[in-house]
Amino acid sequence: MNSRYKRVGTIIFIALIVAFFVVYLRDIDYAQLSSLELSWSLLAVATLLSLAFRYWGVLVWRFILRDLGAKELPKFYELANVYAKAWMARYIPGTVAWIAGKVYMANKLGISKSRLTVSSILEGGVQVVASIAVSLVILAFDPRLDVISSDAKLAMVVLAVLLVAALYPPLFNFILRKTYRFIRGKEAFAELHSNMRATLRSFLLYSAGAVVAGSSYYFLTIAIYPAVGPESFWYIVGSFTLAGALGMATPFVPSGLGVRDGVQLVLLSIIMPKEIALAITVFSRLWSAVVDVLFYLVATSYKKITKISGQ
Repeated sequence: MNSRYKRVGTIIFIALIVAFFVVYLRDIDYAQLSSLELSWSLLAVATLLSLAFRYWGVLVWRFILRDLGAKELPKFYELANVYAKAWMARYIPGTVAWIAGKVYMANKLGISKSRLTVSSILEGGVQVVASIAVSLVILAFDPRLDVISSDAKLAMVVLAVLLVAALYPPLFNFILRKTYRFIRGKEAFAELHSNMRATLRSFLLYSAGAVVAGSSYYFLTIAIYPAVGPESFWYIVGSFTLAGALGMATPFVPSGLGVRDGVQLVLLSIIMPKEIALAITVFSRLWSAVVDVLFYLVATSYKKITKISGQ
């Protein structure tokens, strides 16, 4: 019976991903894309960088698990397979599905649920904090950011400070223990805790990863609008990184839908005509979804190929 429930749960999980992914694609204004002329070579560079960032996330997750004391971790391609499947759950509103998917699937590989829960929450939180920190550092002294109101800037700084505080291991562990006790009605396992090494290393790695992810959007931008020169590289990296982080930090919004688009449109409109900025914003949403599917296909196919070859 337990096995039957798990199969039903898996089917429901997949169905929700497909349903919300379709909704995500349906809401795209495809009319904005009809007149676009693309540089396919630059788009290919952008896609490779974006894929690299997703695999970077797998690497960070693996480091966190190791820093939390997980022994005899599965091979990298096995973790990538789990990560890619769970990554698609970002299209389901909220972050619970993304975290729960990683915990459920990786637990089958022999990793304890406690460590998986901590590592998944920490990884998601650090990804947001590092992205906001990097983008604010990049854009802090750019006068073009004056288009954003002082209240909005203050809100971003407050959000970053609150998230950093929440990731501080003593506070992070306190919140985890209290949440576990509230939900389960008993004391948390000893494994349900983070440490400074896992937090700092993942923050530094995701700070570098944020630059990689932002660079992919720079090449996407010049693939559509080559008039943007190299002098705007850091501005575009910071703009897309900030938009993505704020989208991730917004609860109950699938893949940052709306929030991310709004921030992108405002910041891009400063360095290009608004109609071009709108076209890039719309196209970037479609492209990001395509890269997510490509990541899923590559990760799952590689596992199958490796399994068949007996490696």
